[in-house]
Amino acid sequence: MSGDRPPKTAIERMIPLLLGVESNLDQDASLESLARDFGQSTFAFHRSFSAAVGETPRKHVERLRLERAALKLAITDDSVLEIAMAVGFNTHETFSRAFLRRFGRAPRAYRQAAKVAQKERLERNRTFRGEDCVLSDVRFEALPRTYLISIRRLGAYADLDAETREALWRELIDRAGRNGVLKSPVRMGFFPDDPGMTPPAMQRADLCIPVERPIESTDRVRCFRFAGGMHGVIEHVGAYSTAGQAYRNLADGIRASDRYIFRDAPPLQIFRQVHLGGDRSANHSEICFAVKRRSGAREGQETSRTAP
Repeated sequence: MSGDRPPKTAIERMIPLLLGVESNLDQDASLESLARDFGQSTFAFHRSFSAAVGETPRKHVERLRLERAALKLAITDDSVLEIAMAVGFNTHETFSRAFLRRFGRAPRAYRQAAKVAQKERLERNRTFRGEDCVLSDVRFEALPRTYLISIRRLGAYADLDAETREALWRELIDRAGRNGVLKSPVRMGFFPDDPGMTPPAMQRADLCIPVERPIESTDRVRCFRFAGGMHGVIEHVGAYSTAGQAYRNLADGIRASDRYIFRDAPPLQIFRQVHLGGDRSANHSEICFAVKRRSGAREGQETSRTAP
């Protein structure tokens, strides 16, 4: 019934459009096309989007494109032109100017600095196993394909506390149960943004659970297929405020691998044990980065899962 939940907020009404934009950064994202997709005039859409999201449509699209480009420069060997085209810029020159304005460095200089910093951190932290937390070794395994239902949450990762996450997961579990598709109550989350780069209010989190089969998406709950495939995995036990160490160690472990390189996909965190009260330092999760085999790399000792 419509009275089950309060009326949708302005940002909730925008989320389906935002999801479409970020999934198709190489496509037309002009004010006119976005306004048409949202069913408003360009003037009304510009005003409502800016008020709901906190930045204009143009600034939002350009920020997403440049942040994706920065990630690709840091983790791939794709050419600058290939990256520019992949994120929706028509020319190398237009991309380079926009990138320089945003990050203060040209794309090639940014890539070089990122590689140097990565190499230095890898040497410095080769035996690091966590400060105020416990980190496992990095391993590589294939995660299975599965359907997921998710709720998008916008806001600072630092403010996404255990109670908020649990409330969103509980809403998804209840919805899956009502639709007869609950596969497992395992809690999952995709966290695509770098907190050091993306403004706190714009940081995206997709809280998810697996389901047996697809259900119809709504403005609030999206259903999609997780492609699975090879991932680098690290386990983290400790307070979630220390989880950033796991993300960094996992990234370093993948860079040190002679068999795998990154795939362009958002990091996945699987929450195995969640302590809402008591000893929160005992929280247990797995952080997973999508990877692919290096060209010509030898076969390894990878494992496969049958469930997330």
